[in-house]
Amino acid sequence: MTNTGGAPAPTRDTPPRRKRAWPTNIALVAGGILVALVMAEVAFRVLGIAYPEFGARHDELGWAPIAGTTGTYAVEGRTLISINAEGFRDIDHPIAKPKNTLRIATLGDSFTEAREVALHETYWKVLEARLGECLATSGRSAEVLNFGVSGYGTAQEYLVLNRYVWKYTPDVVLLAVFTGNDIWNNSRALDGHERRPFFQLHDGALTLDQSNLTSSLFGVAKLWANVQRAIFNRVRVFQVIYQARRYVKYRSKYKDLDLFDQLNGSLNKGVYRRPEEPRWRQAWQVTEALFGAIAAATDDNGATLWLATLTNPIQVYPDARVRASLMDELAVTDLDYPDRRIARFATANGIRHVSLLRPLRAYAETRHINLHGGPSFAGGHWNATGHRAAGEALAAPLCAAYATP
Repeated sequence: MTNTGGAPAPTRDTPPRRKRAWPTNIALVAGGILVALVMAEVAFRVLGIAYPEFGARHDELGWAPIAGTTGTYAVEGRTLISINAEGFRDIDHPIAKPKNTLRIATLGDSFTEAREVALHETYWKVLEARLGECLATSGRSAEVLNFGVSGYGTAQEYLVLNRYVWKYTPDVVLLAVFTGNDIWNNSRALDGHERRPFFQLHDGALTLDQSNLTSSLFGVAKLWANVQRAIFNRVRVFQVIYQARRYVKYRSKYKDLDLFDQLNGSLNKGVYRRPEEPRWRQAWQVTEALFGAIAAATDDNGATLWLATLTNPIQVYPDARVRASLMDELAVTDLDYPDRRIARFATANGIRHVSLLRPLRAYAETRHINLHGGPSFAGGHWNATGHRAAGEALAAPLCAAYATP
């Protein structure tokens, strides 16, 4: 029979038409990727590589560290971080205070949590060592407990004090104030953080405003964030990928900044001037009211409050000409206004106070060394040298006060 059109008639020699192979290829590629990810996950775990999320949303504080979390922090420097059973970056401490021990509880923000340096390099561990040396002659020891959390303002520190600290019966409460953003953080109008609790002043009395933490929106966001974090903290591959992305983002954000901008970073320059704007005046008033509330709570619990003002990067930069450039911009004669104001408040209210500004500025100038940041970024938090200088400067007045029984 003759084929008169269309496709040629199949013959016995025509090979069978092959089925499409792309589903098989996709499956092979997907399988290869899965095997590679599993091998990478196993390798990261064997090598101890982990970059977990250290914090979670908190119904009262807004956010808080997660007890028992351990991993590497690698934004400013590279440090192994461990969160203790209480939920703070520190070793575990017994509830009962050891005999013949001066126990100090520290409150603060990221300068106190100090993820940028090893635990033994933090200023409060340096303080513990130095204070222990001067107390040894009287047969006593020093113990410093850390309750500092990155990002906290004085409001959150006050809440931490009453929620966590008193059961440890400290002799001293050390409130570390980072003026670079603590005053700003205490104002909803200036800060506006969606997860931060705020205090407000009404007829001279502090009123806690946690409305943003009790909303259904916060509850849903917390639930979703907990699900994401639970997955993220269990999968090292996700952590490594995210850490690489965060590192690139951090470097690209700051690589082109000049020295002046590095030193000021995300800090608000308004803190160096006497407040004229109503929002700043209210921020200072709330901050000082919180200082007073912390002092009253400390006194009620049989402890002594020490108010310590830390340093901002430009305040202690060793080149005075750089500091002068900001003074000229703000039309001020120095950058010491927040430290002077807090010192006056402390003196007027009978609160023990130590300012680290002058001793650390002198330390930096005489040694021609920057106490903040690192080789590629001049601003940010204290480096290991800054922590050591701060711990030693804090130890001097505390030793003078407590060296004799």
